[in-house]
Amino acid sequence: MSLRRVLAILLKDLRDAGRDGRILVLLALPIGLALFYNATIDDPDELPTAKVAIVEPAGGAVADELRRSAGRSVKVEVRQAADGPAARRLVADDKVAFAVVVDRAATRTDAPARADVLVGSDIKPTAQSVVALVPDALTRAAGERPGAQMQVSTVAQTDPKPYDIVETRALTVLIMIVMLVAFVAMMVVPIQTAEELETGTFGALRLAATGPEILAAKASAGCVYGVVGVAVTVLLTRLDIHDPALFFGAVLALVISLVAFGLLLGLLVPNSNAINTYGAFFLFPLVGLAVAVFFVDSGVLMTLLDVLPFSQATRLLGDGLAAQGPFDAGLTAWAVIAAWALLGYFLLARIATRREL
Repeated sequence: MSLRRVLAILLKDLRDAGRDGRILVLLALPIGLALFYNATIDDPDELPTAKVAIVEPAGGAVADELRRSAGRSVKVEVRQAADGPAARRLVADDKVAFAVVVDRAATRTDAPARADVLVGSDIKPTAQSVVALVPDALTRAAGERPGAQMQVSTVAQTDPKPYDIVETRALTVLIMIVMLVAFVAMMVVPIQTAEELETGTFGALRLAATGPEILAAKASAGCVYGVVGVAVTVLLTRLDIHDPALFFGAVLALVISLVAFGLLLGLLVPNSNAINTYGAFFLFPLVGLAVAVFFVDSGVLMTLLDVLPFSQATRLLGDGLAAQGPFDAGLTAWAVIAAWALLGYFLLARIATRREL
């Protein structure tokens, strides 16, 4: 096998993809949906925000103590103001929900900590809850112990579900990533293969390269489409990935395993329009079964998901995405994906040999 010929065919396929509107739509659709859902879905785990203006002497600790008092209930965004009138203008212009003006004279004496709180007329409940924390923050900033204290501890769920561990927005983007890989492997690669068989381009390529070299180039093209498409999606959506090596390793493994069956489809159904028209009917069950691992935890369907490569790859993607691995898939998932990949390329080699590609 000549690497030079494989690269030449790979570059030709990439150029052809850029001129084929069907392929561009198939690649752009999942990325566009990921951007749309990422921008519109509100994450229930995201903390509400309260904007506060603080006026205090240099080195004052009221702002820090207010954030500490709010803890994990409200995200406090602090804006420093020069003086009381400046803080009042910020509240009046609705740039902050309220302002805390610390009495500078009180900070230089032994008098109790004092402050004026300037509240907007339409203050929201979230900001009101932070206003109630101001006395405690002032007391702590003055180095005194509050009159009453409490400690809040987080208790972990005994058996959290995968969809509870992965944030809603991140899970939606992950679904679009699986869809993108499925589009690449089961539609883009078969369409290019079938079209070349239809037009006779495949036969022309056989004059300059062997069948395995042509198929290797097309499998490589599928890997490029998939990995680059996922990377673009991750960058545009700013998806927070805990373990990039595991995440992109799972993406590559999923693409490699599915591309073999995509090439088989292109060889067995040498009609690009038919694949483009009816391919989606096969794709949606595939994507549905892949995503089902987040919601199914028992029964016959769970057993089925354990032996499917795209379901196991989705588990690896989830483990790479979240710090608290929702599946802990491990070596079993890699073994299932590898077994299906070997089966796919074995069948591809047998059919290619029989057809003398």
